[in-house]
Amino acid sequence: MAHHYDGSVPSTPGRDTTVAFPSGTYAAATWTIPTDFGGMTSALLRRSRTFVEEAGVPVKVLTFDPLLDLGRARADLEAVGALAPGVTLHNVWADLREWSDDDVRPAEGAPPTPRERGSDGEQVRVEPDAEGGPDRYLHFRPDGSLAAVDERTDDGRRITLYTRDGREGRSWSSVYSVYRAWIGRVLPDRPAYVVVDSKTMTKFFAVLQRPTVYTAQVVHGAHLAAKAKDAHGPLTLARTPLMENLDAFDAVVFLTEGQRRDVIERVGPRDNTAVVPNSTELPAAPATLGPRPPHGVMLAGLTGRKRVPQALRGFRLAAEATGLPLRLDVYGDGPERARLEGLASDVPGATLHGYVRGAAERFSEASFMLLTSRAEGLPLVFAEAMARGCVPIAYDIRYGPADIITDGVDGFLVPDGDVDALALAIEKFVRLDDEAVARMRAAAIATAQGYSATAVVGRWAEVFADMTRRRPVHVERPGRGQQVVRRLAGMLRRAPR
Repeated sequence: MAHHYDGSVPSTPGRDTTVAFPSGTYAAATWTIPTDFGGMTSALLRRSRTFVEEAGVPVKVLTFDPLLDLGRARADLEAVGALAPGVTLHNVWADLREWSDDDVRPAEGAPPTPRERGSDGEQVRVEPDAEGGPDRYLHFRPDGSLAAVDERTDDGRRITLYTRDGREGRSWSSVYSVYRAWIGRVLPDRPAYVVVDSKTMTKFFAVLQRPTVYTAQVVHGAHLAAKAKDAHGPLTLARTPLMENLDAFDAVVFLTEGQRRDVIERVGPRDNTAVVPNSTELPAAPATLGPRPPHGVMLAGLTGRKRVPQALRGFRLAAEATGLPLRLDVYGDGPERARLEGLASDVPGATLHGYVRGAAERFSEASFMLLTSRAEGLPLVFAEAMARGCVPIAYDIRYGPADIITDGVDGFLVPDGDVDALALAIEKFVRLDDEAVARMRAAAIATAQGYSATAVVGRWAEVFADMTRRRPVHVERPGRGQQVVRRLAGMLRRAPR
């Protein structure tokens, strides 16, 4: 079967695509694209762009939210440069609205039937039930005709398609059946490689079971609840489906080795786990490793999770112990800003700047950065700082810091929540001689290169190649005899036992 891509891959001036992916179609799956999207969606979009630029493969971003305005989402992403050429955005319900009447498959000879119509520009109408929850979703085409009805009843769920003149067509008794039908159309070339980012879509892709579709679930956050003491502690509710379906995925990709190790300790060895961090945009290495002032930077949302008050206390203790004119600039905004500004006003040398666009560039002027979060996935702020020769000092929280920082070599790890130890680490660093600081800065710059686009896409290439090696897929178009055998096999699989 010949493989082809819909849309040309843009050339990137001055860059060759040297990373080789297995031949096939590539996609990323998430529930929706929020208007104020954050970390996970940003990581998905950046990874998709790097697949285009570094491996030369287009990427389809698949979404499943029935309320997503696809046209607006595309326009918003393009306006901020987040939807790169070669990356296309798709939605199952938007595509269903565009299916031809032949695809809808009305009964032969069925007469046209008047149906509800959408008002001007209306795409989805939600009709609540008696308790106020959604009872029916009505999907309308741009011409106002009813395209699909997704209704919840006492007997379950029914999704029905309609032709433009109101004839009833295909219907399904589960939304997963709709998703399966769509996957077959939106990813026509085989094999297909789907990177699943959303926790919401974990269950569906775990049961998809398309032999020519490879799936890789990315674990963006912690799988253990905050109160867990070890790898066998309670799980978060959102990650329980993944832990129950680890073997259903061709790959489960963690951002850190620490998290992968904890999962393996819990469930036993698995050959389908891998570690691939998110990449980040790295600047050119500093021209010199000469001394910088004892100046620290912290990039953090001003929320309780970031524990900025502890950073302020540790910084103040270090400044008092050294007697040096230390400085700490905190960039970020959030609900605790007013309270934190009051705290910072009592800490000489500390300033809260609020949100500043391009704040990562401040690392180029700083000698150290602080991270005191209660929890993180993979804090790429480390790579952004280290690439600029700024040495990280961080709490050794579960997953993240210890996977990037080698204590005493390219940064410092501090026991979680220990403000006195944080102060001692700051004090130790600012008392180092210029030669020792230069060594740490050079080591930090070298560490950061592991999070470049080229390095990370290369690791994804290894994941895709390993999938293909462990489960070879033959995509030749089956002859009639093969089709009959497969149909009989499917009937046997579905037969009651």
